[in-house]
Amino acid sequence: MVMRPAGVAILSIFLLVVGTLVFLAGLVLVAFSGFIASTPRAAEELARNFTLLGVPFGIQRMVAAELILVFIGVFIIIMGVIMDVIGWGLWIGSNWARWIAIIFFGWNALTSLFNLFQGQFGSIISLIINGLIVYYLFLPHVKRFFKASV
Repeated sequence: MVMRPAGVAILSIFLLVVGTLVFLAGLVLVAFSGFIASTPRAAEELARNFTLLGVPFGIQRMVAAELILVFIGVFIIIMGVIMDVIGWGLWIGSNWARWIAIIFFGWNALTSLFNLFQGQFGSIISLIINGLIVYYLFLPHVKRFFKASV
């Protein structure tokens, strides 16, 4: 049996912790969306910044703001679950989790690269970290742990 590389263990634990925190943040957002949307400034800000097919929400600002917050919260919950599943899969040595992690961190690296081209120079740190994670997941000893040929 091949020992779990330390980097895989660290990445797995990181994803499990962050994924759980993201999941809980999404739950809090969904639970308190009505309260947040009931503040006039939040409802006005959300109605101004989010439009549906180019038409501002307008009249039912509070209801629209609450729905927007619920949708955002549900998306955050889904992202947290995905991160937890990837973390667990990496921990147990599943190659499918390795590939999903490669796609996940590769996408983040690509997003950081686009942000860098738009002048957001702080995204270079994210680009480097995500790129290094993708590179690490292709190293021979890591692939051996996941019993991967590619």
